[in-house]
Amino acid sequence: MSRNVGGITRRTLVLLVLGGAVAAWPVAFASVRTGGNSRLFDLDARVGGINVGGLSPEDALSHLEAVWAPFLANPAIFKIKGRVWRPTASDIGLYADFRAPLRELVLATAPGGVFDLFQRVPEVAGPSTDGFTFDRDLARRYILSIAAEFDRPAINASVGIRRDKRLDLTRSQTGQVADVERALDDLEDGLGQRLDGHVIEVKYQEDVPEVLTTSAEEAITNIQRMVSQPIWLMHQNRGWVLEPAQLITAIVTEAHGGHIEPRFEFTRFNDLFRTIERTLTAEARRGVFEFDEQADRVVAFQPGNRGQRIDRTELEKAIHSAAHTTDARRVEIPVIVLNKDFDHMENPLGIKDLIAVGSSIYKGSPEYRDHNIAVGASKLDGVIVRPGETFSFNERIGRFTLGHGWTEGSVIVEDKTEQGIGGGICQVSTTLFRAALAAGLPITERWPHLYRVRYYEMGALPIGYDATIFSPGLDLKFVNDYETPIMLRTHLDRRLATLDFEIWGTSDGRVVTLGEPRLWDWVDPPDDEGIVDATEAPDFEEQLEFAKRGVQAEFARTIVRVDGEPVTTIFRSSYKAWPNRFVVGIDHAKARFPSAYNKWFDENLEEAARWGVDRVPGVPSDPDVPSG
Repeated sequence: MSRNVGGITRRTLVLLVLGGAVAAWPVAFASVRTGGNSRLFDLDARVGGINVGGLSPEDALSHLEAVWAPFLANPAIFKIKGRVWRPTASDIGLYADFRAPLRELVLATAPGGVFDLFQRVPEVAGPSTDGFTFDRDLARRYILSIAAEFDRPAINASVGIRRDKRLDLTRSQTGQVADVERALDDLEDGLGQRLDGHVIEVKYQEDVPEVLTTSAEEAITNIQRMVSQPIWLMHQNRGWVLEPAQLITAIVTEAHGGHIEPRFEFTRFNDLFRTIERTLTAEARRGVFEFDEQADRVVAFQPGNRGQRIDRTELEKAIHSAAHTTDARRVEIPVIVLNKDFDHMENPLGIKDLIAVGSSIYKGSPEYRDHNIAVGASKLDGVIVRPGETFSFNERIGRFTLGHGWTEGSVIVEDKTEQGIGGGICQVSTTLFRAALAAGLPITERWPHLYRVRYYEMGALPIGYDATIFSPGLDLKFVNDYETPIMLRTHLDRRLATLDFEIWGTSDGRVVTLGEPRLWDWVDPPDDEGIVDATEAPDFEEQLEFAKRGVQAEFARTIVRVDGEPVTTIFRSSYKAWPNRFVVGIDHAKARFPSAYNKWFDENLEEAARWGVDRVPGVPSDPDVPSG
């Protein structure tokens, strides 16, 4: 019965413990009791190197706890720079549970247990159970916690952007940190030897920064280049700009492999991108072109649109690329075409290109003027001008009669304002003149207004870009010198009080430049004038015209054709100084404009008598004498 099996006597069970301590010891062993036998270990049985032979499980557990208690209470001592820490077993993740080894001893001594197995198969080793566990990760966290106040981790170099848009450089610094893995190895060695109070001196090692100062300095140079100049985002004739102040607020930095890489956080440009998308995004649509041959006029027109949307990914790449160049920082906004087949306008006249646009604003116009502008624009919408044909505004617009849709209002006749039909039509002729100028069409007749009209100086165009008409006598004429027909299109927005003329045709590549006007011989406006209207209330007053300084003006238009020499034409205007003019009732006229009042009195004696009014004494009624 004393035969060795695998180096272990059959009567001696030694459960080897590789390391351990007990954090808490449950004492209920009912699950390992057998029958009424109170002493189950009648042989030389060892657990954790301690002989528990002849003891009951409860006594064995108490004995093991007592023997190992000193070690469990003081399994290790850590020293860091003169300071000492004495952790418990649970602090460093050391646990022991002897219930399992004791349970195996009980099973081994029971009838039919392990000993019978040994008798049948002598070469099988006896049972060996490790009741100890060690949590290396928990021990690592403990060492890190006590070393934290002594650690000086390396500082990586970095770049920051201040609120005032200036760049801050944080330089790199080498540090020192605890050699935790080495301390863990020393701890495990001590636990394996079951040395009470095993001393572990925590050593320190150099902590080298991943990102060095040279990398941060290089990043600052790159950022300064990225934000040094504006970046223009262009699409055909439209453009937007990213100013340096916008660019720097979108800069972020990321460290990769020891390098700092500056880049744009493009979501910070979202407001601008949304504006661009609203402007450039278009649905694909087929063109509409309905032509009335008898009237020689287009009655329904809508240019085809291939449709497009912004390619946001490619736009961001292009901005990033432009930011790293010192050349012209211009980005052509990339778009995704939705349907190329819709890009063409098929029609018998070959009209496919928007050649030019003329615009004007008439905000503040009275109702009669607004009405007549709408009538005039509608009469010219869709008009075709054949190659070589001279367009006459008066011929195309027709007669100014109430029966033709016009209404009555104030019109300028010579140097006086009178009631007439068609007031406001010069807004239409002026806008068409501007479109013909931009299209490079030869202007064969054009007349400036007698004085500067405020409606024609609203918006972008300066003094001198107007054209008056009067039928008969004053006309606006131009020639279609393109090889294909041209079409006039009008767009009227009565809510915004804007009028646009488009000229469509087939572009021949000519380039048109309109110069700034030259202005000279300024003359101040004369005194205010009054127009007496006895049909209004005596205290009535309404301003009809607004004072303007007189001036001489001219501007140049230069046309450059493909493979041709520049051709320059000068357009001149002479504007009289003009007074404020008011329509007034007789009481206001008598008080403010006595000369005009006396003139009215002399010409309307019966009406003056009915009003019971007298002439203003000592004031001439000669209209050539300055009034009041």
